[in-house]
Amino acid sequence: MKKVSFYTLGCKVNTYDTTYMQELFLNDGFDVVDFGQPCDIVVVNTCTVTGTADKKSRAIVRRAAKNGKVIVAGCMAQKRAEQVLAMDGVNAVIGTDDRSKIVTVAKSILSGESNINATHDIGSCGFEQMQVKTSGNRTRSTIKIQEGCNCFCSYCIIPYVRGRSRSKKLNVIITEATAIANGGAKEIVLTGIHIASYEDGDYGLADVVSSLDKLNVRIRLGSIDLGVLGSEFVRKISTAKNLCPHFHLSLQSGSQSVLQRMNRNYTPEAFMAFVTLLRENFDKPAITTDIITGFPGETEEEFADTMSFAANAAFARIHVFPFSAREGTKAFDMIPKIPTNIARKRANELIALGETLESNYLMSMQGKTDNVLFEEESKVFKGLAEGYSSRYIRVAANAQINECKQVVLGDISNKTMQGELI
Repeated sequence: MKKVSFYTLGCKVNTYDTTYMQELFLNDGFDVVDFGQPCDIVVVNTCTVTGTADKKSRAIVRRAAKNGKVIVAGCMAQKRAEQVLAMDGVNAVIGTDDRSKIVTVAKSILSGESNINATHDIGSCGFEQMQVKTSGNRTRSTIKIQEGCNCFCSYCIIPYVRGRSRSKKLNVIITEATAIANGGAKEIVLTGIHIASYEDGDYGLADVVSSLDKLNVRIRLGSIDLGVLGSEFVRKISTAKNLCPHFHLSLQSGSQSVLQRMNRNYTPEAFMAFVTLLRENFDKPAITTDIITGFPGETEEEFADTMSFAANAAFARIHVFPFSAREGTKAFDMIPKIPTNIARKRANELIALGETLESNYLMSMQGKTDNVLFEEESKVFKGLAEGYSSRYIRVAANAQINECKQVVLGDISNKTMQGELI
């Protein structure tokens, strides 16, 4: 039996794409083994969102070449196909479309072919009809409902490597989610490059949530952009009984002038209004975010605006990224550049604020009840099971793995809360 292994970098969209490709190999009789084991084919699903992501992807490709013939897939392959093919040990590249052909590419390699470029222009392609049938051994499973992006934020390379926004049919999502739920998953995460842009005729993202709410599983939204969402969206999803009250809203900056240079289509005031709307319609929702520091031209005053905004928004968690210039984007040529040391200093200040805000949010949840999906043994509270609550809080309690339970939240240690089963 031929063997194949996988390594996935980057976002949940890549994780879903890898799961799909794994199922294609399994259906063709391949055995999927752990990365690092000797095998016939190694698939590295890459990310290119930052310079660091490129560096990590190249390092994994070099490691993969020691264990088998290498196919490089994903965003870095789409962006730099010929450069990736020129790397030692790489036999083929396949980009961010036509993943259904990967087994054919693998068989061509095993027949002696090499230097296969299976990427193509994705400017006008439709939604690739990918479905996964099981959640594997995981209690949480991801469904990609949307691909690509039309926003063209000035710093972002993703529209150029993922193409324009396109969506999976709602009936296909329902079929896929039903199969995953029947396979034992307790939570389904809806993901995509820009899921707020989901559109299937008259159906939008809220309709996806409403449709899947009929399944007896938790529903969690991936990152959403409030630029195309509003009060009607919040009103619709607020009636969903199984929707997790955790909303990841990518802020990127709390300064209006920086947001304009970023080509973000909202104001800080509009963002705060949306946060307020969520808090009015959900009980203590966890609002998490992404913020970039050191964007070209960012002044001390603009950074101070971001710090002040983040504090006032009282985010439950902040993911901080020093600006990474990506060739091919408008921000790549913007000036003045912010020195790396200043961008990192600002990032560290924002991370410190984020730590305080996260601690405040966890303390605000003490004595509250939350639903927890237990997934593994706790490393913090020995002898207990641990998992994420509906609000994406790490919780440990005396529970069984792969079950959802209502828990009263108590002590906090290392960002993990100890709970008591109800």
